[in-house]
Amino acid sequence: MLVNLKNKMKKKLNSGSTKKLYEFLSYLRMKYYSRLSDKDFLKKNIKQKTGLNVDLDNPKMLCEKILWIKYMYRNPLMTKCTDKFEVRNYVENKGYGDILGEIIGVYDNTDDIDIDSLPEKTFWKSTHASGINQIVIKGQTDYKKTAKLFEHGKKVNYYNRSREWNYKHVKPRILIEPLLDMTIYEDYKFFVIDGNVEYFAIAKGINDASGNQNINSKFNLYDINFNPMHTYVKRATFDDTNYVFSKRLNEMISIAEDLASPFPFCRVDFLTNENNIYFGEITFFPTGGNMVLYPLELEYFYGKKLDLSNINSKYLKEEVET
Repeated sequence: MLVNLKNKMKKKLNSGSTKKLYEFLSYLRMKYYSRLSDKDFLKKNIKQKTGLNVDLDNPKMLCEKILWIKYMYRNPLMTKCTDKFEVRNYVENKGYGDILGEIIGVYDNTDDIDIDSLPEKTFWKSTHASGINQIVIKGQTDYKKTAKLFEHGKKVNYYNRSREWNYKHVKPRILIEPLLDMTIYEDYKFFVIDGNVEYFAIAKGINDASGNQNINSKFNLYDINFNPMHTYVKRATFDDTNYVFSKRLNEMISIAEDLASPFPFCRVDFLTNENNIYFGEITFFPTGGNMVLYPLELEYFYGKKLDLSNINSKYLKEEVET
């Protein structure tokens, strides 16, 4: 109950006139947490966000095992697949070049971008971090403010905020794409455990009017038999009484499992409409690894499906921290 109240207060603070205060408090929190070892950080972070005391020495719940992977697993392919530009090469090499959306360019600096040559509406995102995005509309968007956002964002190493190792060595760049009309696309997110999609989400309103993450987005979860999951992940849901799944759902599941095959756990995202599938991204630690399925029986159920002993030991770091 206390955690729910704290999360509501954070959402309230992270908007409007108090957003700057929220960012400053987040900075102070990050400075405090920076003194912690990775293991202590992960335990304290999920405790602060969910109220759970997790066991990373003998993980059984899915969230515990995901955090264990976050702490111990060091597959270099994760860095490539985390980079929002480099992952395109991975997807193409796997044989799915046809689901890669158009890109206009990738740039090291905002000064390299010829604004006049861009289409009227574009979507900008940082290749090296989560949540640094912007919709740019000619004649409406403040370009100087946008440039400041991305130049400042280049200084952010997302690892320092979340201890997600896969972000640590991603090169900061700016990827520009044509702006898609999200009123005609659905956002599907597939959770892949040991090579199998075990459940998936449909998200609505994931970005706000400026292109940043929308705190009021809707998020419904379904099991592999396409039934609504009786779970709560502290996200608002939409009424799916008359919802019709994409006719390409099974195709997306197959692609997600193939793309996720080198990894013990990840989430693979797509945008789809009646005619097209577009690859979105591969996320290794949804919500920073802090997404919890309630009731916790579901955590134990899906946790059993993730066998950590299957992980190749060459990708595991020595459990020694100072």
